[in-house]
Amino acid sequence: MKPFAPLLCALTAALLAGCASPAGIAPGTPDGIVRSRLGAPDAFHALPDGRRLEYVLGPYQQEVFMVDLDAAGAVRQVRQVRTAENFARLQPGRDRVADVQREFGTPWKVERYRASGLTAWLYPYLEGSFYSMMAVHVDDRGVVQSVQNGPDPRFLGGGNRPD
Repeated sequence: MKPFAPLLCALTAALLAGCASPAGIAPGTPDGIVRSRLGAPDAFHALPDGRRLEYVLGPYQQEVFMVDLDAAGAVRQVRQVRTAENFARLQPGRDRVADVQREFGTPWKVERYRASGLTAWLYPYLEGSFYSMMAVHVDDRGVVQSVQNGPDPRFLGGGNRPD
């Protein structure tokens, strides 16, 4: 039976990891159970009729799950938010920094571009199998001016750096 011990350990670890996935949290689950399974959220965001818990997964911050709770603290929905489809919904001239952060979470990095007078909020994500970076450019009033994607610079030139 000893040859099966590593296989059994790997299977057990995989099952336990699956239980801790935000995607496995069902609607109606109480906030306390969410936190006991997933731990403390990385951030909180206010919603008109509840609040949102932000969970960042992995070393590259490409997967960010938002757990929306109703006013009573029960899960309404759980979703992975850093996708090309979600970023495409951003509206330059309308959306503000607070909207961006509530929808996509805390940016990986914030960079100021003096020449344009804009600040880029940088969000890593997976676009299919490509490591991508979405840059949400905002003005000094905090209004989104443009949204632009490209390759994640951490992976250019054969790099593989979480910084």
